[in-house]
Amino acid sequence: MSTDDLWQQLQSGHKTFDITVYPGDGDTQGVPYVLLEDIQDHFPDAANFMCGRRLVSYMRDANKNRLMPLRFAHLPGMAITFSTSKSGVPQESAPLSPPLSYSKDNQEKVIEKALKRLAVIQGRVEAILTQTYELHEYPIPRLFIVLPKKPSNWDPVNILNNQFRLHFLCECGEHTRALDDKSSKIQHHIHVSKHDGYDLQRPKEFFQKYGRYILTLLEMIKYGVTIAGIVIPALAAVSAHGANDRLKGPLKAISEADVNQAIEYLQCITDKDSDDLIKDNQAESFAGLKALEGAGLRHLEAFIKSKDNHRVLGNLYRIISHDGHVKWICIDHFRSTYQQNEQQAFADIVGVNGGSYDPRLGEVVINLESKFGVAQLYGALAKAKCVDELDITFSWKFSTSDLQEFEGALKESRISILRLDLRRFQTSHDSKLFSESTRYEILSRIIEHPNMKIIHMVLQMTSPSHLRKLSFELRPDSIGRNELELLAEALKTSSTLTTLTLETHFDVSNSIGDEGAQVLSEALKTNSTLTTLKLGGSSIGENGAVVLSEALKTNSTLTTLNLWSNSTGENGAVALSEALKTNSALTTLNLRSNSIRNNGAVSLSEALKTNSALTALYLGTNSIGGNGAVALFEALKTNSTLTTLNLWSNSIKENGAVALSEALKINSALATLDLGCNSIREKGAVALSEALKINSTLTTLNLWSNSTGENGAVALSEALKTNSALTILHLGGNLIKDNGAVALSEALKTNSTLTTLYLSGNLIRENGAVALSEALKINSTLTTLNLLNNSIKEKGAVVFKTSKCITTF
Repeated sequence: MSTDDLWQQLQSGHKTFDITVYPGDGDTQGVPYVLLEDIQDHFPDAANFMCGRRLVSYMRDANKNRLMPLRFAHLPGMAITFSTSKSGVPQESAPLSPPLSYSKDNQEKVIEKALKRLAVIQGRVEAILTQTYELHEYPIPRLFIVLPKKPSNWDPVNILNNQFRLHFLCECGEHTRALDDKSSKIQHHIHVSKHDGYDLQRPKEFFQKYGRYILTLLEMIKYGVTIAGIVIPALAAVSAHGANDRLKGPLKAISEADVNQAIEYLQCITDKDSDDLIKDNQAESFAGLKALEGAGLRHLEAFIKSKDNHRVLGNLYRIISHDGHVKWICIDHFRSTYQQNEQQAFADIVGVNGGSYDPRLGEVVINLESKFGVAQLYGALAKAKCVDELDITFSWKFSTSDLQEFEGALKESRISILRLDLRRFQTSHDSKLFSESTRYEILSRIIEHPNMKIIHMVLQMTSPSHLRKLSFELRPDSIGRNELELLAEALKTSSTLTTLTLETHFDVSNSIGDEGAQVLSEALKTNSTLTTLKLGGSSIGENGAVVLSEALKTNSTLTTLNLWSNSTGENGAVALSEALKTNSALTTLNLRSNSIRNNGAVSLSEALKTNSALTALYLGTNSIGGNGAVALFEALKTNSTLTTLNLWSNSIKENGAVALSEALKINSALATLDLGCNSIREKGAVALSEALKINSTLTTLNLWSNSTGENGAVALSEALKTNSALTILHLGGNLIKDNGAVALSEALKTNSTLTTLYLSGNLIRENGAVALSEALKINSTLTTLNLLNNSIKEKGAVVFKTSKCITTF
């Protein structure tokens, strides 16, 4: 298409056509448009005009009246689809051509607008590609796209029903080209890794979390970029007829149609609430986009772990570039960057010294049992360009001089994560040059080395013979207002602190109060590194919870918040619930012992219906009661991310358990549930047993001290005969007696998933014990059986002696 022509693409079924676009005027505020009558000249019964999943609206004037004749806003780069009762091609009598009145000035304005949109995309891509991470912040590859799982089965009508796979991208570029063998023909363009990808079971939820990030990367692949030494040719150039094979290179496996389908799906998600099609939706969809941060990577890591048992991470390898930036690259670029012969030679040296080398993670784990070969190993470490992590144990009695040699090797190496075991260290006896203090000077220099990001050391001290016990304790004083303000100021600018613990422990009191919470909340609004904040027993009260909730509305990095025993009350829980509706980073929230009661639980239930980040919620001892529990369990019917829920001692009783059972029949996310001390009794246990016959995700269930009785145990036993998910069941303190134990023993004969069963304090006697022992002769999966505080005498205990299961009496 030349710059003298402008067309709108139309699509009906599998056929596409171009139709005239008219220049904008005063009525359309300068926006070019397509006339409905032009379309109907060729397709008289054309109807249901859509762009993706969005209905295309007719243009209106300032008074919201439809402009006549009816018209649609021009959508550059997108197709307007429509349905018709007849199939065919446009009539030849009225050729589709641009009007003579379409001025060149208006054409240039439209082209300029399209170029501006591409500039927006370029800026967003640059923000992502130039973002840098420390090694410990980068546990998995950060560049990924999502493509249709089966492109041939793509459903253009029901777009949101299509299935997708996640594919990681190889981050090659100038950093790999610079070290490549000059004779190599390998291209250094970002490309999809050589891996089948990871299925997305719930693509809509995944896209709602990462959609805008993925959309940016898909646009990057589609249009191409050249940024900071990274080159990606546009797909159109790669797939064009006659394109140079070297240009096609690693991108030839990507279909432009696949990318367009994924973009279409994402636009349906990001723009589904917008019906203003006059605006440039594609540019608007990038509003507020941020590069993927630590919290987002950790959520993604949890998803990948569930899909990637062998931890292959898309067959990518982690490296650190010459400028210190972490990159994940494919095996071809890894081999070209770090010569394969060098890799094998280094692995051989590590192996000779009894260690292991993982090139995928750049990690060495080694236990040095003698000084033999150490010099060669140190030399190899100093030269290795591909080793970032070292876990080393010195298992011989080495001296300060040995430690100095090790320090020298570290200075020359690229090690940034060090785990060092020095328990076998001994002071040199043959030289007065080395003293005990010298050792610590060396360790201090290692700690201060600029390359080091994470260090873990294991030391051992020999106490004098006359001492029976020697202890050291580092304990902070109570933190007052002045100290807290200094800490908060440091927190605002800190780029390294990830965990802050200010909890009350034993005789150390950190009652920071609501004023202290206010100071911390202000720091949290700007801090971008803290991931864990523990304020248990800090007396922040209702007001403290309210101000912290305001911080959570803007903070995007905090993943764990511990507020146990803070008297936040109902209002504090309500405020935190409001924050959870918008917060997308927090994964763990502990509100144990805060008297949130029924109203607090109801508010949290509303938050759980929309929140898609929280995975663990601890609400033990909060007087929630039956009604509050019913509300929470109603939320579980739609929530798909919460995996751990603790409701210990909340008096949910029978009705709460019945409501829970209905939720568990639908919920497919919850894996751990603690209902100890809730008086669910027999009726509640029976209801839960019905849910366990259907539920396939719950793995841990605690029903300690619930007065389920014998009949409750019998019902649960029936469920265990068919349930194939539960691995841990706690039934202690339920008075199930021998009848309950016998019923459970029958279930154990067929159940093949339960590994741990707690039956302490149940008045089980010899008959119950014998029945359980007989079951263990057949069952091969139960590894732990707790029978403490039962009436099992010596005769009953004898029958377990031959069992492989660890049984406690």
